[in-house]
Amino acid sequence: MVSSLQAAVEAVAECVEDRYVHAAEGVRAAAALREHLANGRYRAVPYDARLAEALTADLQEVLPDLHLQVRWSDAERTLSALSDWDDPELRAAYWAREDLANQGFDKAERLPGNVGFLAVRNVEEPEGTAQVIDAAFAFLARCNALVIDLRRTTGGAPSGVSHLLGHLLPPGTPLLQVVNRSGVVVENTATPLGREPTLGPDVPVFVLVGRRTVSGCEELAYDLRAAGRATLVGRTTLGAANPVDVFAVDRHLVVRMPTAYVRNVVTGGNWEGVGITPDIDCAVDDAPAVAHRLAAQSVRARVEAGRLPHAEALVEELADVLAELDEELGDTGRGCPRVAWE
Repeated sequence: MVSSLQAAVEAVAECVEDRYVHAAEGVRAAAALREHLANGRYRAVPYDARLAEALTADLQEVLPDLHLQVRWSDAERTLSALSDWDDPELRAAYWAREDLANQGFDKAERLPGNVGFLAVRNVEEPEGTAQVIDAAFAFLARCNALVIDLRRTTGGAPSGVSHLLGHLLPPGTPLLQVVNRSGVVVENTATPLGREPTLGPDVPVFVLVGRRTVSGCEELAYDLRAAGRATLVGRTTLGAANPVDVFAVDRHLVVRMPTAYVRNVVTGGNWEGVGITPDIDCAVDDAPAVAHRLAAQSVRARVEAGRLPHAEALVEELADVLAELDEELGDTGRGCPRVAWE
């Protein structure tokens, strides 16, 4: 078991060199750590969380990848070349913690105007999240527009995103390819087969985004827009695209890093390093009201076109909420380059 500081730094360098998604960049980052080690940079750094912070900073100076991190674990870890996800005890503990946070889903609500609102913090693998996702959409199924709040997120997994998108896109819709460092496609993701969307294409979707929209939740926003299914409202997202594995390389040091990259089937690209620019740029704090106004306008348009029968009570509710939102927002967010409900 690694014990000396020198061996600990070397273990991190070796892991990055051997497994980072882009092989040449992994070699370059590992060389930088070894150079710092030889120059004595870590000599005065204690063997604790401060070492993990120093190694993360040095790695990200070479590779500005927000998913590339070294973390300190107070509990001693078993050295393994496998991901944490393959450790049954760690996996069980992870899902127990997620249950205490309702699997990352904070709110499902009906807003005035029969607009659904779903607040999401993270979207993990369906084995944990599917039941919560399905329950949320069962509640939202009768709404005539939907706002998804992704402004404050921690990420997620492509499989969980696929499951959620099955409620909004046709069955079998291709989404992402996961490509390893050799350029081989190791996974194709798509919406689940055998289930029609809960909310069909006539129900417009508005997604709230900002600097704290990250990783798997960025994928959710990216895939919806690539499929022509959503209008994004807010600010540009963080720009962390590639999926992460976790490796225990030392009794207390853990390396989190991408070992593959993703590409959207429609665009052929992703959002790594650049983020996702919204369709409607507005302050993050204004985004819920802006999206609610656009959603309510879309519902009103369907009522006026005779596509929502028996909506007499809804007409009055729409008039009230739109008057309130117009007064609150003024001209903020009125421009909409992509009118999802037409």
